[in-house]
Amino acid sequence: MTNGSSSTTGDSEFTPRASSPLFLHSSYISRMSLVVVPFSGCGFGGWRRSIIVSLSARNKIAFIDGSFPKPAADSPESKQRDRCNNMVISWLTSSLTPEIAESVQYSDTVESIWKQLNNRYGTINGTKKFKIKKKLASTCQGPLDITSYFNKLKKLSDELRVMGSNHANTCTCTAKKCLLREDEENKVHQFLMGLNETYITVRSNILMMNSLHLIMCITFFYKMKSRDK
Repeated sequence: MTNGSSSTTGDSEFTPRASSPLFLHSSYISRMSLVVVPFSGCGFGGWRRSIIVSLSARNKIAFIDGSFPKPAADSPESKQRDRCNNMVISWLTSSLTPEIAESVQYSDTVESIWKQLNNRYGTINGTKKFKIKKKLASTCQGPLDITSYFNKLKKLSDELRVMGSNHANTCTCTAKKCLLREDEENKVHQFLMGLNETYITVRSNILMMNSLHLIMCITFFYKMKSRDK
C-alpha cells in the first residue's frame, strides 16, 4: 500500500490510515474557518502562523507545501486526495474575507492558493519593517496595565522577528548566543523606556541586574511593585 493506505477493496475503494494526510475525520466539515478572524489583508504573518498550526493539528500541512506525492490519476488514492484537497481549499477560503476568497476561488489546489497568498501578502519590504519599528519606538505604557503593555510590545516584536532575516539561525553557536542576548536586552530596554514614570525606581533596579531577560524582569517588576505597596 502507498501513501498511508490501510485497505483496498477491488479497484475503487480506498481507506487511508488515521495517520495519513489523506485521512478525513468524520467531524471535519467544509466551509469551516481555521481562524477566529478571517484574513482581510492586514496581519498576514499572524494569520499565516494560525493557519499552519491548524493544518498541522489536522495533519494537512502536506497539502500547502506540496510535499505529499500526487498518486496516479487512475488509482483509488487519487480520488481521496482530491477530496482532501477540496476540503482544505474550503477551510482556507473560509478563513479569508469574501473579497480575497474570490481572488483565489478558481485555483485547483491548496498549494496554488497558498503560493498566491504568500506572494501577494507575505513579501517583506522596508516599508513594512519601518512601520513596525516605528510602532515599537512610539509604544508607551500610558493607561495600560503592565500585562497589557507587555503583550502589546511582544506582539510587535514577534511580528518583526518573523519578518526578519534568518542570519541568526545560520551563524556559529557563539555568535548566535551573542545575537540572542543582545536581542533580549533590546527588548528589555524597549519595555523599560515605555514605562510610566511612576515606576522609575523599579526600572533603576532592573537596569542594575547582571542579566537582562525580559520574562525575569517582568517577574522582578511585579515583586518590587508588591513590596512597595
